[in-house]
Formats: sequence, C-alpha cells, structure tokens
Amino acid sequence: MASSRYQTPELNVYCHQRVVDLSPELMLRLELAGRAALPKALAVATCPDSALSRLDEVEVSIIDDATIADVHLRFMDIAGATDVITFDHGEIHISVETARSQAAEFGNAFERELMLYLVHGLLHLAGHEDATDSGRALMDQLQLSILKEVW
Repeated sequence: MASSRYQTPELNVYCHQRVVDLSPELMLRLELAGRAALPKALAVATCPDSALSRLDEVEVSIIDDATIADVHLRFMDIAGATDVITFDHGEIHISVETARSQAAEFGNAFERELMLYLVHGLLHLAGHEDATDSGRALMDQLQLSILKEVW
C-alpha cells in the first residue's frame, strides 16, 4: 500500500531459516539498526519517488542458500545462491549462509555482514543499482557510510 513520501516505512526482520542459529538479541539489533538506516537510505534516494519512499513497510527475511537460490532462479532467472535480493514492493531477502561465508572470506564479523546486506537492500529500494562499476562504487560508499552510523 502506498504511503506519504514524508513517512518512513516500518521495518521488520524475520528469520525464515534453521541453518544458522540467530539469537533473539541479534535479530533485535538487526531490526533496530535497520530502522535507523531507513531514513539515511531515504536521504540518499536517487529520486523523491523511489520505491522506498512509497512503502508502508519493509520486510527483511533472513533465509538459507537453498531458498534464496530458488528465489533467484524464479524471479531473476539466475541459477545459484546470492547474498541479497530486493523487491520493489518492500521485500529484502538475505542469505544467512552467504553472509556467513562472505564474512569469513573478507574478514568481517558475521553480524556486520548481515547488516551490510540489509543496508544494501534498502539502497536498492532507494533507487540505487550496482550493475555498473560506477553504480557499484557509489553503493559501496553509501552502504559503508550508513553502516558506520547505525551498526
């Protein structure tokens, strides 16, 4: 449902996987940090009428690699798991397994990696794209700046 441009959407985080144990404290921290990141993502939206500005709610689902691979194939026609998939109607799907493996590969804390993906999804809803080198560089810069403020 559409909302006023001046209203920040509600953000809720749900755990829909059983592969990695996520504590209630971590889930709450992700949700609170995500809520703090929302107005920051709106502030850097590519246009005043971005998907994020029109939403009443953003639903973040923490899922496993098998589930995100299914979503990836069904909706984007790309085989295999990925880190985060964002839909303009306000859904952000984050793979907990990919976050865990990427965190280990890049020397990041697992929890921070999850939050990085959440911010990345918010930036997509704010109209940013990472299909080009310049778009990816801008998104990297914005997400690290927002992450530094809220995490």
